[in-house]
Parts: sequence; C-alpha cells; structure tokens
Amino acid sequence: MSTRCRNDLVGCKSRVQSELTHWREAVADVEEVWNDATAQAFQRDHFSEAQGTLMRMIQALQEASDLVHSLERRLADD
Repeated sequence: MSTRCRNDLVGCKSRVQSELTHWREAVADVEEVWNDATAQAFQRDHFSEAQGTLMRMIQALQEASDLVHSLERRLADD
C-alpha cells in the first residue's frame, strides 16, 4: 500500500512539474507580445505568486514521498 502511495506522490509531483513548465512557457509567450508597464503591473498583481506556489507544492510532494519511503524502510527493518 505504501509503495502505491509513494508512486502516487511521485506521479503528482511529475504532473505539477510539467504544469510549471507549461506555466513558464505561457508566461514567456505572453511577455513576447505584451511587455509594457501595464503588463508588468498585471503580472505582479495577479501572477507573482503562482510560480512560487507550484515550486512549494513540488517540494511538499517530494518531502511526502521521501517520508513514505523512509517509513517503508523502517517497517521493513522491523
């Protein structure tokens, strides 16, 4: 059961990493065509925290996966 849980966490982490890549590409595409003071203010006001949030989510999923793996090893040792 725990191996499945760890695999699910790793799968979720991979999907979030993929979405982060798509996010960065989309932001870069928009910046190519809309790069003025209004665009910068809009991005700052509405998008500034999105990348950091996704990165923290990836880190949390990795930590959860590591914890499950650690628990698996401890249970196997007992």
